[in-house]
Amino acid sequence: MKILPDKDFFVPIRSMALIRAFSKIFILLFVVFAFVVTSLAVNLFIGNFTRRRKIYTRLTMFSSHLCLKIMGVKLKVKNRPHLHKKNYLLVTNHTGFIDIFVVASQFPALFITSVDMRETPGLGQLTEMGGCLYVERRNRSNIHKEILVIREALVEGLNVVLFPEAAATSGEKIYPFKKTLMTAAAGTGIEILPAVINFRKINGEHMSDKWRDSVFWYGPMSFVAVAWRAACLKSIHVEFEFLTPLICHTDEARREVALKAQHMVESKYAPIPFPT
Repeated sequence: MKILPDKDFFVPIRSMALIRAFSKIFILLFVVFAFVVTSLAVNLFIGNFTRRRKIYTRLTMFSSHLCLKIMGVKLKVKNRPHLHKKNYLLVTNHTGFIDIFVVASQFPALFITSVDMRETPGLGQLTEMGGCLYVERRNRSNIHKEILVIREALVEGLNVVLFPEAAATSGEKIYPFKKTLMTAAAGTGIEILPAVINFRKINGEHMSDKWRDSVFWYGPMSFVAVAWRAACLKSIHVEFEFLTPLICHTDEARREVALKAQHMVESKYAPIPFPT
């Protein structure tokens, strides 16, 4: 994904939207700065790796909650489980960056992301400070080691978030869930928790293709351009619904479990079709 602005970045906007966007970005940059400084301090003074990762998840949760408030996101959460009693491998749909804040704001968790993201200037450093787990999607030769790293985090009692579509999408539909990384929970007794994220309203209007590129970051789109358009918005209403947990008893069962999780998410997802 691109970080620099694309050709549609500099679009005419009203003066109030301009003021709103600059105000939000200024405050967000302050939150990011505080996040970086605190993460560096944790890395410097906390020697125990497991304890350090747990602190990272709490810090990410707190920072994400602030980011949602700053961006004007009104979040409705449905069927929230007792996340303090057990940990999960959470799987949900993915359309960009706002949904990451949505998930992270609800419970402390490590996110699985790609090595591509780790290599992205700026965002890569932030993901490392957030304690992300990385997978190499361009080369599957190390997949077994990557699964073991994810399994270790789960066994240590940490929540782990997986976007099983493997990439952010345009929201037109739920894409097939990749089953391999779900193997990390197989045989551990740790439940796989499907969830669905729906963008319901933007600036008081029902979510539609009109607003897609203001809140979704997918394909070759520039992150800066999408973040700018999102900052110009007055309000974003998002619904985050937890579904029924699943158990993957064996490695062989992951295909069935992945398909069931996908169908559960699809049944609750409101697609945003492209105009014909």
